[in-house]
Amino acid sequence: MLPDVVDDFRLANPYSKGHEAIFYSFYVFFTKFAAGISLGVSTLCLEFAGYDTGACKQPAPVVYTLKLLIGAAPVAFIVTGLMILVLYPISEDVRLRNKLCLEELR
Repeated sequence: MLPDVVDDFRLANPYSKGHEAIFYSFYVFFTKFAAGISLGVSTLCLEFAGYDTGACKQPAPVVYTLKLLIGAAPVAFIVTGLMILVLYPISEDVRLRNKLCLEELR
């Protein structure tokens, strides 16, 4: 998907070259940023629920919080991502057209 975006940008801006590294850098940065945010949010949620690091048995709010973090939150993010993906403007036809146009540029 990312190479398709880079190709589409290249065709939309034919005189602008060498931006591939910026796209990939943003992808890596925001992936790591999202991982850090998710770790921070899950740690805060467990802290507020009363998670005890030394205890073998955790209170009921901790169990409920873990169920939400493992079940409901990922499902909500996946559904949100799929809804955003429906709006993605690069279809298979656009990708093939971009491929042909890029071959003509080379």
